[in-house]
Amino acid sequence: MSDSASSAGPEGARSLAGCPLVLFIVYRTAADAAARGYEDWLRAVDNPFFNAIPGIRHYANWIVEGTEAAPPFSHFDFLGLERAEDLERVWFNPELDAFRRGWVAKWGYGPAPKDMHRFTYGMRTVRADATADAGEAWLYGGVGPSPDQLGTVFETSFSLAKHFATDGQGRPADWRLPAAQRNPLGCDWVGLAPRRMPALDSGDGTIFAYPARCIAKPG
Repeated sequence: MSDSASSAGPEGARSLAGCPLVLFIVYRTAADAAARGYEDWLRAVDNPFFNAIPGIRHYANWIVEGTEAAPPFSHFDFLGLERAEDLERVWFNPELDAFRRGWVAKWGYGPAPKDMHRFTYGMRTVRADATADAGEAWLYGGVGPSPDQLGTVFETSFSLAKHFATDGQGRPADWRLPAAQRNPLGCDWVGLAPRRMPALDSGDGTIFAYPARCIAKPG
């Protein structure tokens, strides 16, 4: 049994709310991924694999759905670490690296990835309520001060170069950079709400607001 699996403990111990560092991962799949059973594969293969990696406390897969807008990403993941110090050993875990390469080969990115897709975003937890572990939520992202109306808010601290974006160079010097130097996502914060917040939709700082569904999370 892995370190993370053995530390699951009582109910709620693997809640995203308890993670000291959260990685926010945005991406798109190939157009035929859903028809080929992508969601079932996430539940049966991807999610259990990530949640068994030592150092990962919470890993959940989400999909943007039920919106007329054309979002720049169709899916997003929250990856919460046991400790902030676990970042490097998780990010460069050799089994995880091989798994990522297999994911790209099997599911692809569809059109050429946008710049925001080429990086993962390290987030500091400002606050997190039960919405962080819910089955459905509204995902918000914006700039400036984070809205007080959101019960779950993460502030963007840094970006990590995804492995496919390093062109086989291994660990480049800029694999991690502060958000002030590199933040293609464009958000100072992302947050979750249990329902749509119309006042935030029209707020000056809001960049996106999408309904989302959690496909898989820690068992």
